[in-house]
Amino acid sequence: MNKSPKLDDKVALNSEHRLPDLAFTLSGVGFRPNDDVWLWLDGPFKVKLDFCRFDLPTTIPVFSLKYTLYVFAKTNAPSYVCNLFAAFVHFLAQRGGTAALTSITAMEVSNYFARLGEHEKWRIGTLNVLLQKWQALGLVGVDSECTQYLRERRKPGNTKGAAVRQRDPFAGPFCEEEYTALYKAVDTAYGTGDIPRWAAVLVRLLFACGGRISQYASLKGSDFNVKESTFVLNLPQAKTGSVHGRVSFIEFFLSPQTGRLVLEHIDSHRAQGLGDEAPLFLESEVMARGPREQLRAKEDLFFGHCTQLVLSKALTSVVSAIAPPTSRLDFAPIPVNAKRFRSTFGTRLAEEGASRAQIAERLGHADLQNVDVYFEGSPTIIENIDNALSHQLAPLARAFKGRVVEDEEHSTHKGASGSRIIDFRISAKPLASCAGKGKECFFDKPVACYTCFRFEPWLDGPHEQVLERLQKEREKWIADERIAAINDDAIVAIREVMAECDQINAQQKTGGIA
Repeated sequence: MNKSPKLDDKVALNSEHRLPDLAFTLSGVGFRPNDDVWLWLDGPFKVKLDFCRFDLPTTIPVFSLKYTLYVFAKTNAPSYVCNLFAAFVHFLAQRGGTAALTSITAMEVSNYFARLGEHEKWRIGTLNVLLQKWQALGLVGVDSECTQYLRERRKPGNTKGAAVRQRDPFAGPFCEEEYTALYKAVDTAYGTGDIPRWAAVLVRLLFACGGRISQYASLKGSDFNVKESTFVLNLPQAKTGSVHGRVSFIEFFLSPQTGRLVLEHIDSHRAQGLGDEAPLFLESEVMARGPREQLRAKEDLFFGHCTQLVLSKALTSVVSAIAPPTSRLDFAPIPVNAKRFRSTFGTRLAEEGASRAQIAERLGHADLQNVDVYFEGSPTIIENIDNALSHQLAPLARAFKGRVVEDEEHSTHKGASGSRIIDFRISAKPLASCAGKGKECFFDKPVACYTCFRFEPWLDGPHEQVLERLQKEREKWIADERIAAINDDAIVAIREVMAECDQINAQQKTGGIA
């Protein structure tokens, strides 16, 4: 959609200010500055700036806005350019039914600031960056008194971390019970086929690494490595000022369960004929109907990758559909978005004793200024909330999700290879069957089995002995409550199995139906 400058734009044109037919971003992506709509994909980001959405007077040429943003686009991240454009759009939208705009003056900006709510005062800072550059370039439309006014007045910053600091149940970190319930819900939903594998992999990695969604959108199969049975993920860095998001990486060691799931995901891509340079989260997999148009060339480093917005929206949609309830919101489903996993990761690191420098390094912060928020929640308040929630959720979140069977003969596979479950630490006697025949299961048996939907405990299995062993292990770690609580879900599930077995035995003795 190429456009020649209008007559009213010519007031801004001279030998210094001419937009080229083709320009390139910091990362080398080409775009056409003269078009009425700028549209391109830059790494995991989609840029769409529609200059037709507002009608500016001849005294404020749209060319001036385009040229200013063109200058920013050559040297800054695409998200930064989008934020500047959005700031100008918001400024115009807030004018409402006031007199026609003829120039961007100090009075116009002052009135705009006065209309902003306290939680939006930070917007003036973003608008300031755009207008200062606009005026410094000598372009028509912004009065010099306006930029002088902006330089002299205090510009409130964006209040960051409020959701984390206040442990907001919608946007802040997940509490301990929400964390566990969501983790289990995703595992179960993947096992039953209710969510796709890419979503299960992404949730596991969000929990394990705490990265921004744009970092995950940038991942390739080659970023995952197996070193001497150790699983390592090299997560692309974001906000480094580099030409793109795959210049530097942060190394994360993954648990065996998460590592094997990621490997399974990559192997499925290899089976489709894709190489290790293929995206870990394929656009064609994540988008139910695939992309409507392909904006990337095949030689683009990010060809086949989702944009960060597409991946974020898809994750929220898929996981929200199976999200378990939370008592913090009267047992409504846990609100899910990618940013909550990141704030949870940082909060848990702080609670586990990590230093500010360690948290900043793990989260990819260039400095420590944004890290303090993870230490500001009162441990006493958090402990009280968690204790209260554990009692409220207990009757709601049933830990045992399988079915009790009388014996092996009544199990799904009746003694098939791999289906029998034995804990030799307590007895050589089998205690249950696996409805999945143990296929591709790498979890700790039988501890993890008790909370698995494929678990089929036998009526006369030695469940009491398993419970006794886990309780003794818990007592050994009582000094560290988080480690001690690792098997608490399994303990609850075993008690539920034992209660169900007692109920069945009682029914059989009285002639009831088992």
